[in-house]
Amino acid sequence: MKIKKIKVFRFVIVSVILILIGSCGQVIIGGATTAGLSVVQERSSKQAAIDILIKTKIEEAMFSNSYEKLFSKVRVIVYEGRVLLVGTVEKKETKTEAENIAWSTKNVKEVGNYISLGKNDLVDYVKDTRISLEFRAKLLTDKEVSEVNFSSTTENRILYIVGIAQDQEEIKRVLNHASNIAGITKIINLIKEKNDPER
Repeated sequence: MKIKKIKVFRFVIVSVILILIGSCGQVIIGGATTAGLSVVQERSSKQAAIDILIKTKIEEAMFSNSYEKLFSKVRVIVYEGRVLLVGTVEKKETKTEAENIAWSTKNVKEVGNYISLGKNDLVDYVKDTRISLEFRAKLLTDKEVSEVNFSSTTENRILYIVGIAQDQEEIKRVLNHASNIAGITKIINLIKEKNDPER
């Protein structure tokens, strides 16, 4: 039954990706829905679709490996083939397994393993969720920041930000918003500039 569900899940995701590649309609990335988003987003529609497929394959592998230890504990963000793993697990072996899964996935260029060792409770989850929502709201209300070019997540009150900025000024604005959120203990800046040769 589990194998059948995974196959259905894969079919649905692949179908969505094909639609994204072949359509110039709405694309949903980073929590924002904008008509003609591919025009303003630095990541191409094709790359966005590839990133969705990478994320799906990694999550599917973690689900198959262990729902309780991996899939339910680790969040996956993918941006231009760069994979960010964030979460909290109890054993170092689990952290290593998540990274191995990511690296074994096709089209992955880089893996940032920021998985922590330990345990989380409901209070931690609520605090992290509040930080993430507040940060997203700040980006959405800043007309000088192209919110669709950034993805973020929070774990243990550490805010992780990935994406593509137009220039250093936009990066400063994004980081300034993050630094003004109460409760954050650290900001991990993984943003690249639009003209960064590493892209």
